[in-house]
Amino acid sequence: MAIKFVKVKRNITVGSNPGEKYLARLFRGTDVSIDQIANEISEATTVSYPDVLACLKAMETHILKYILAGQAVKLSLLGSFIPFISAKAMNTAEEVTADTIKRAGCRFFPSVNFKQAMKKCKFLQTDMNIAGLQQ
Repeated sequence: MAIKFVKVKRNITVGSNPGEKYLARLFRGTDVSIDQIANEISEATTVSYPDVLACLKAMETHILKYILAGQAVKLSLLGSFIPFISAKAMNTAEEVTADTIKRAGCRFFPSVNFKQAMKKCKFLQTDMNIAGLQQ
């Protein structure tokens, strides 16, 4: 399996060598749905498609529940989903309230195994004609 890329032309305006340059850009292709993953897992195991789908949906629900409770979720082979908040700095501790929190989010931090697998990945140039992306 390889990560596909296309060649793109960009006008670089910063750095020591500005101008028109070419670079590789990731070509994602179509997104993979939870249904497709469930189907592939059911074909590769003895677990039925509805059972796999039910487990994956339950996993989504539980990951969301824990993130919304402010807890990190660690998936050993993949990595960790860690919630965060951005807040406005105040002059005193008494001024800090829930209203000073600007937003909440979640970051994904890949595991060591995930990072090592990404270092070993292969790349494949694809000749897709995408308007505005390549010559």
